[in-house]
Amino acid sequence: MKRRKALLFMTLAELVLAAPAAAQFIPGTSPMDMSMQSRALTNSVINRNTMRATVRRSTAPRFNPARRPVVGASAEAMSDAPFPFRTSAALRQQVLNEFLTRASRSDPEAAKAVAAEFGRSPYQQSFADAVRPTGLSPDDAADVMAVYLVSGWEIANGKDASLTAVRAVRRQVAGEMARNAALRDPTTRAKLAEELKIITVLFGSSVENAKREGNAARFSAGVAAHYRQTMNRDLRAMQLNSDGFSGG
Repeated sequence: MKRRKALLFMTLAELVLAAPAAAQFIPGTSPMDMSMQSRALTNSVINRNTMRATVRRSTAPRFNPARRPVVGASAEAMSDAPFPFRTSAALRQQVLNEFLTRASRSDPEAAKAVAAEFGRSPYQQSFADAVRPTGLSPDDAADVMAVYLVSGWEIANGKDASLTAVRAVRRQVAGEMARNAALRDPTTRAKLAEELKIITVLFGSSVENAKREGNAARFSAGVAAHYRQTMNRDLRAMQLNSDGFSGG
């Protein structure tokens, strides 16, 4: 990534990491904030009471993107269920515009710069390129949320997750999504997923620059704060292994 592009992303991402007093991540004031609907849905799917480790690999169902949800099935049985959505250029632009509108309340110039950069290098392509090695799909809401969660954990903890762990988290996410009536609507899934893609790409595009600038610790803390405020979960207190997330 060119230095100019990295700095543009970093300018916006850094707003969540500004001085300690400002780093409280007040909803509605930070460009890292999610829409209220996405925030509520994310928090309802991934929260302290329902995010559990998946069953052991010896008994866990294998990942099968073609498998369809079964009404009334248990969380474990639903864990491989697909959550596809149909997106479009118009929907992606709508979600991006809404995200940048919130961002502009904190830093209009940074929001404009990132909007211009996304215009040249669409976020959905960057996200698709990033998830391709995992075998997950950019057009499945459970896959997207799994990548969003694992990416945050990696930045917050300075560690890389294994492919097995990524797929275990995908099963956890799908199991909980199956319980959420709002996510039965493909349009709702699409808007949630597209917003998660934007945030994931923004953080991912900024982390390496933060390391080069000597701001890795502060950036990591800010990203951890974003996930803590969004989901009421502390990624730094969570364990991630071949059984997925646990603790925290």
